[in-house]
Amino acid sequence: MSNSTPLTTGTVAKLLHTTEPRVAETVRRGKVTPPPTILAGRRLWLPDQIVQAAEALGLLTDELRDHLTTEASSD
Repeated sequence: MSNSTPLTTGTVAKLLHTTEPRVAETVRRGKVTPPPTILAGRRLWLPDQIVQAAEALGLLTDELRDHLTTEASSD
């Protein structure tokens, strides 16, 4: 993942080993704040938002948190 490039919902779903609808549901249920920006009809996820979604889905591991936190802090 590039330091400043947000990820689409599909890419986040693959990263978390889940489905796009499950990831998108975290936003609809208000589990990710602020919600990802929408550009051309696609949500663009930043590392902190991915951590929130993974946590809400019960998929957050220490390794994933460390990786995403490193990505966010290197921006």
